[in-house]
Amino acid sequence: MIAHANSSLAQVIRPDLIIPSGIVELDRLCGGFKAGELTLIDGNSSLIAALPDQLCANTYRTFRSETIYIDAGMCANPYQIARYARLLELDQREVLQNVLMSRAFTVYQLSTILQDLLEPMIQGHSPRTLLIGMLPALYHDPELSSQEAQTLLLQDLKKIQQLTTTYHLITVCTNLDAMPLSPSKGLGKILYDNATEIVRIKHIEQRICLELLKKQKSTTLIRDANGQLHLEAFGMVN
Repeated sequence: MIAHANSSLAQVIRPDLIIPSGIVELDRLCGGFKAGELTLIDGNSSLIAALPDQLCANTYRTFRSETIYIDAGMCANPYQIARYARLLELDQREVLQNVLMSRAFTVYQLSTILQDLLEPMIQGHSPRTLLIGMLPALYHDPELSSQEAQTLLLQDLKKIQQLTTTYHLITVCTNLDAMPLSPSKGLGKILYDNATEIVRIKHIEQRICLELLKKQKSTTLIRDANGQLHLEAFGMVN
C-alpha cells in the first residue's frame, strides 16, 4: 500500500501555467503564454506595444499574482493597464499595485537590472509573469560596437532563460519595428536562437498576419470580416 501511494504521488503532474494574450486569434494559434518559456513578440504592428499592458491585467486576473515589467523602450503605459483592468472588471488599483515596473534608459542599466537586480525582485515578490518591453532597442546604441552589443545581448538572454526556468516564469519579450528582426544576422539571430517561440504580428494593408515561426503555424485576419478581429474588443487595432 505504501508503494502504491508513493507511485500515485509520483504520477501527479503539475498542469501548465498559462496566461492568455487577450487577443482571441493569437490564443487560438499558440494556446496562450506558458510558464518556463521565453516568447519573443516581433513585428510592425502597434498591437505589440499594447500587449504587455494587457498581460499585466491578464496575469492578475488569472493568478492574482504580481508581474515584473521591465521597460526597455519607453513603452509601459499605466493608464492602458488600468484601462484593460476595467475591461476585465478588475479593480484598477489592485492591478496596478501588482505590477512591479522598472525602466532602463541605457543598455548598461538594462543589463544591470537583468544580471543583478531581477533575481532578488523575483525572490521577494514571487511573480508569475516577467515582461520585457522592446528588449533589443537599447542594444542598437550607436556607441556600442556590433560585437559588444551582441555579447551583452547574449549574456542577458542567458540570464533571462535561467531565471525563467528556475522560477517557472511566463516570460514575454517584445520588439516593435517597421520591419521584423531578421533572424539571419546580428541581434535578430541571437534573439531568435534563444527564444522558445517567436510570434510575428504584421500589419499588411487591411490584413493582420499572426505567425508562430518555430511551430510553423500562421493565420491571417482581414479587417471588417465577420467573426474576425476580436482585437477590436480591446481597442488594440490601428
